[in-house]
Amino acid sequence: MEVEKFNHYEVESVTSKRHSIGEMLAAMQPQDGDDEQKFGPPVDFSFRDARKMSDFTKATPRQGVHSYITIPVTLPSIEPASSTTPSGEKEQVADDDTKTKHVKYSSKAIRFSNNSISSFDGFATTLHAILQSTETLEWLDLSFNDLTKISEAILELSNLKVLYLHANVIDDMKQVDKLAGLPNLKTLTLHGNIIDGAKGYRQYVVTEIPQLQYFDFSRITKADRDKAVTWRQLKIIGHHKKKKKAEKKD
Repeated sequence: MEVEKFNHYEVESVTSKRHSIGEMLAAMQPQDGDDEQKFGPPVDFSFRDARKMSDFTKATPRQGVHSYITIPVTLPSIEPASSTTPSGEKEQVADDDTKTKHVKYSSKAIRFSNNSISSFDGFATTLHAILQSTETLEWLDLSFNDLTKISEAILELSNLKVLYLHANVIDDMKQVDKLAGLPNLKTLTLHGNIIDGAKGYRQYVVTEIPQLQYFDFSRITKADRDKAVTWRQLKIIGHHKKKKKAEKKD
């Protein structure tokens, strides 16, 4: 397959199937001459009717009281494809996708809540396409979606401090274990998932993620930690009653 190279990433030729805009943006570095990075408000993609992660790269975030801080990026110019007119003459066909200017957002927080995301597929690519830097991300809201598992892709967000996963459909307590690999995680929500019906649900999370300070919007006390240790010793943590997620009304 013929491939044209642009800087540090590749774009397939106009005669073949292209990489998605999100994949191209994820590989691009925003141009910013300011050595000191400034951060804007949370980038809000809630209620965007997204069904997969890549949908966010095509959506426009909701506007809030404060303006976003954006850094422009421009997709590479590719020689337009040509077509032949009935008279035999060739005419250039404009390719709007490759000439469109895009932006990346400078923010420490992003909101993907209240959508219909059921998988983490494309999660890392999507974050890289939207944010100027994922290394500085501290706050991630994935609540009110249809996620059944927690992806280890989250572990790349080493500075993450707040993670909202409430109101999803996670049904395996062992999924929580992965979050122990986030050294700076201080606040976590999981209520409204199937696992919150498990016996010792709170104690299990407190034990597995000892760095947490708040869980389900409640401070973790010394009494919580002592109880968690006792329950773990008695091996009564982790058995849960499954419950059905409330069906969405049309």
